[in-house]
Amino acid sequence: MTDMSRQPGETALRHRTIRRFKPEPVDVGTLENAARAAASSEYLQSFTLIHVTDPDLWHAIAAVSGSAVLQQENGELFVFVVDTDRDIRIARRALAKQAAAGKAKTAGSADAIRNVSRETMLADALSNAPMHAFTNWNAFLAGVFDATLAAQNMLGYAEANGMGGCYLGSILNDARRLIDLLRLPKHTFPILGLIIGVPDDEPGQKPRVPSSLSVGENGYPAVDEEKWNEAVDAYDRTVAAYYSTRGSNTRADTFSALVVRHLASDQHHRDDIGAILREQGFEVE
Repeated sequence: MTDMSRQPGETALRHRTIRRFKPEPVDVGTLENAARAAASSEYLQSFTLIHVTDPDLWHAIAAVSGSAVLQQENGELFVFVVDTDRDIRIARRALAKQAAAGKAKTAGSADAIRNVSRETMLADALSNAPMHAFTNWNAFLAGVFDATLAAQNMLGYAEANGMGGCYLGSILNDARRLIDLLRLPKHTFPILGLIIGVPDDEPGQKPRVPSSLSVGENGYPAVDEEKWNEAVDAYDRTVAAYYSTRGSNTRADTFSALVVRHLASDQHHRDDIGAILREQGFEVE
């Protein structure tokens, strides 16, 4: 792998999306470990990472995504999946073992037997009960947080070590198809994709929304209407300058125009996501 390591602080401030990669290998195992080392909500680690190595599966995911980034053979493709199925199975297994252990205890005092009986009945009931704590909105969002933090940890490690990547929210263009392609069980949901490799291009860094519009102190950013409009206009000029002077694919554009175009953009099957989550067993009414 090319030695282009940087200090973490410098890396975070220099982030840019990489869409073309060299045919050079990367340390997939370390990338996966970086993802698994990320912070986790309540230590439940409610995500699963899928590394796509089958060319036919890659092409099928590319068809779902429609992203030009996947029209290449270089790079490593990962899909991050919200996963509470594993926790549900672990909980039911532990409760079933507890119930079985209680039933095996036949000796002891009458009070001890009564206590074991109560514990066994509770474990029996819970082992087959609905796992609401793993299927509600809180559980789903915790899985989204875990998967997203894992993806960012992977990309952060990659960027600090001479690699780059591109997030693929476009895998949600047809979530049902992706669930089928990845053979995902109930209580899981594919939340985003990420392709990582050794950069074969050096794009400029896109300017970000100014802090006056995106950062608040002790509450939502307080900007009066006139200053707010001035800040948006200034940002539109900055974005226009970026697009007109970048190395490739120059165009006349502004951030405001981009936002307006989004209103008319093809949402594919995104409006179906709520129904798909319910099909997957999440209680997200």
